[in-house]
Amino acid sequence: MNDWFVARDGLIGAARFPPLARTEQRISVIELLLLLMCGATAAAAIGLVKLRLGIPGHSIVLAALPMALGMALAPRRTAGCVMSAGALGTAWLLTAAGPASYGSGSFVSLSLLGPMMDLALTGARGGRRVYAALVLSGLATNLLALASRAGSKVLGLDLGSRPWDSWWLQASMTYTLSGIVAGLLGAACWFHFNDRRNPGPQA
Repeated sequence: MNDWFVARDGLIGAARFPPLARTEQRISVIELLLLLMCGATAAAAIGLVKLRLGIPGHSIVLAALPMALGMALAPRRTAGCVMSAGALGTAWLLTAAGPASYGSGSFVSLSLLGPMMDLALTGARGGRRVYAALVLSGLATNLLALASRAGSKVLGLDLGSRPWDSWWLQASMTYTLSGIVAGLLGAACWFHFNDRRNPGPQA
């Protein structure tokens, strides 16, 4: 089980803040709680913060910020999966209690953003690669959310919003751009773009 939570050396050197994870050390209870809290924050942000921008797919930006923070502070191999588990649990509680509701696209975003981060960050070292990995994970997640939302509309399950003809062209562009912005913003907030390496000894 310890192999599931191996620290990612490449992320430890790229984060803007000192991470809690340490190489060769097991994951701590504080790290697990932090990851679950970041996932819960992502779910609460999507479910409770309604910006009403009229931009399909923009909610992933709200989820990406706390999840990228969790990855910066506890850069472990399956940290994203832990955050998505916390997000799904919180979404279920908020839906059952009544103050929040989630569409099919939002549900897919919460379910897959964490695992997509885990996958994209495999082997990433240095700030630029971390930026590229987070942008890729945001883009891939939002494209899958777009497919889920489109499927709901085609099957007639998404009855309370815009019809397909007026929604699809805009959504295909805004979901793509929102995924890219989400990954880029999360990376810019919590990770250095340039590599932070210890300088060698002076001659």
